[in-house]
Amino acid sequence: MLPALYAVTLFVGAALLFLVQPLAGKLLLPLVGGTPAVWNACMVFFQVLLLAGYLYAHKSVTRLGVRRQAALHLGVLLLVLVAFQAAVVAAGSPVPVFASLVPDDADYPIVGALALLAAAVGVPFFVLATTSPLLQRWFAATGHRTAHDPYFLYAASNAGSLLGLLAYPLLIEPNVTVATQRVGWAVGVGGYLVLVVCCAAVVIRRRAMTDDEGRMTNPEPPAGDRSFAIRPSSSVIARWVALAALPSSLLLGVTTHVSTDLAPVPLLWVVPLALYLVSFVLVFARWPDRVHRAVGRVTPALVLFVVLGLVTDAAEPMSLVSALHLLAFFGVCLVCHGELAKDRPPARELTRFYFWMSLGGVVGGLFNALVAPLLFHRLGMVEYPLALVLAALVRPGAGRDAAPFLKPRDVALVLGLLVAAVALVKLVPQLANLPAELDSPEALPARLLRNGLMFGLPAVLAFALVRRPARYALALTALLVAGSLDPGQLGHTLHMERNFFGVVRVTRSPDGAFVRLVHGTTLHGQQRTDEPGPPRPMTYYHERGPVGHLFRAVPPERVKRVAVVGLGTGAVAAYARPGQAWTFYEIDPSVKRIAEDPAYFRFLSSCKAASCDVVLGDARRMLARAPDGSFDVILLDAFSSDAIPVHLLTREALALYVRKLAPGGVLAMHVSNVHLDLPPLVDRLAADHDPPLAARYWDDHPSDAEKADGKTASQWMVLARTAADLGPMGRGPLWHPVRAGPGPVWRDDFANVLGVWKRDDADN
Repeated sequence: MLPALYAVTLFVGAALLFLVQPLAGKLLLPLVGGTPAVWNACMVFFQVLLLAGYLYAHKSVTRLGVRRQAALHLGVLLLVLVAFQAAVVAAGSPVPVFASLVPDDADYPIVGALALLAAAVGVPFFVLATTSPLLQRWFAATGHRTAHDPYFLYAASNAGSLLGLLAYPLLIEPNVTVATQRVGWAVGVGGYLVLVVCCAAVVIRRRAMTDDEGRMTNPEPPAGDRSFAIRPSSSVIARWVALAALPSSLLLGVTTHVSTDLAPVPLLWVVPLALYLVSFVLVFARWPDRVHRAVGRVTPALVLFVVLGLVTDAAEPMSLVSALHLLAFFGVCLVCHGELAKDRPPARELTRFYFWMSLGGVVGGLFNALVAPLLFHRLGMVEYPLALVLAALVRPGAGRDAAPFLKPRDVALVLGLLVAAVALVKLVPQLANLPAELDSPEALPARLLRNGLMFGLPAVLAFALVRRPARYALALTALLVAGSLDPGQLGHTLHMERNFFGVVRVTRSPDGAFVRLVHGTTLHGQQRTDEPGPPRPMTYYHERGPVGHLFRAVPPERVKRVAVVGLGTGAVAAYARPGQAWTFYEIDPSVKRIAEDPAYFRFLSSCKAASCDVVLGDARRMLARAPDGSFDVILLDAFSSDAIPVHLLTREALALYVRKLAPGGVLAMHVSNVHLDLPPLVDRLAADHDPPLAARYWDDHPSDAEKADGKTASQWMVLARTAADLGPMGRGPLWHPVRAGPGPVWRDDFANVLGVWKRDDADN
């Protein structure tokens, strides 16, 4: 029963720790917006608190001993109750939202967001962060027959994290409002405190394996396969940090690549994180060494296939390519975390082990989130292939084949591989031409042949070097360097930069007819290169599409001020007329720089409006500063990617847009989305508004001739206070009412993404 008590407590604490972070995000988003400066600061806040919890656990146990530390921790638990009581007094809720801490006039309300987080969840998050190292160390001092190796409890902790991860997006968020979530989480923390008190009572009363100072009287045998001194050496600590940092970095890398470049599916980020947690559960639940070695033999081959996919821009079949990336990631996690489990020290050094392992995880995550966007600003998403190369260095076991050293012969072989790969990349495109329509089924065989000729032989040669990890890692590097010289199916890259939003590319189509702005797999606009004069709007802004009809249907004399949420290439500015004032709201500074550069796109530079301004920042926060009734047309284009900004599509957001509309004004929304059925949601929001709004919908499918002219399929909705305000859009055959059934109305405290999932996606 004793292991069960500790396991349940660890499970509950880890689940609550994982639940509080998305809950805090839901609380903050309507208040602070979605700018990366704010969210990076929040991520650092949680990481710092997590490390502080682990450091407290290590230092307090080391200085006080287990029994006195357990007594001290009971006092720390009282701080949670004090924090909850203060919250009830201040805000009438166990987890308050002090909106006054976030000033409306701050472009990037970082200080306010951090203050809000500290006040709302800071103390309980810190206490929850101490759970895993503390309770395992306490259990080691109970005298139970399994107490000499308490690391199996870490599997229970990660199982709780996995439950929290899956439960929030799949069960809690779709069914429970944020207010109820806050109360439920606070009740859960209360139950957790009771469990911790029980665990502390056990360790304080039992003295079988501890003296009065809490020191071990019967030293435990080593828990891992290695022999440790009282304090691990600096090289051992560095190994712990590195083995923890690599999977953490790879987690963010594979999540970004799969969800942006391969399968832009909402909630897909859950899958890599779940695999990451499962790997901890498996390896710390007494992972068999023979299985560990088998995974170590398979993983290098999986990494090679992923590298081949990166250099060839492989994306089809989407499910198979995505599964390959995830499987290789899972293999690397099992190898790295398995090596950590083998390296685990005796229980007396447990808290030190977990602190350095946690530090490694934080270092890996912060490198991807904060350092890489600055370090690789002009190189793109380098951190993902870099992590794959480093993963090739990690092998289970020891010996000649796993020794990470190089000989002169190894260097010569790798240089030969690099020369061969570069030569093939330069020669093959001259012999194997690709069709103009790269996305057509007819182009797939040609692409496979071309990529096979370029990278097939180098890949075979690289795998022949797999027995020596360092040599193999350099061989993968040679493949990646050669692959970077191939323009691939995106065409020639004219400009590329990345920031905290990801990689933005300006490319010229293979036939040279278009210059395109691409983020991941999402086309944000294009401009023809073979037409003189001011550029015509393309893609979903095409003149013969819904937006073109909108600006023809609304008389020009009625349009004085226009607001556009989402800049892209600025193509919609082609509809501007003299005397008008246009304001674009854009969150990504890279997009703003590119759109304003006439060397790439000329929509903004040739805009005919009297003023054409671009405001950087979260659209909802920035738009709130505009005077009420100031815009005749508001156009929202922010929902076409997989990670839609939910806070721009709630009841409160729609009320804001309507307040900013002038009398007779029109609100237009671009609601195209591969996986989410947004028109019925928008229609329900319109009907929910007080008074209800008139809404019409156009599902535009271009003809072959229109596709050749740069037009793409799109779905648009227009809303106004009355049907008369819509003019011809309220009557004509192109725009029609949405056939919406019952369903959710999103609010700031409730948004059910699964509730608007397209049925054909669910069936597939």
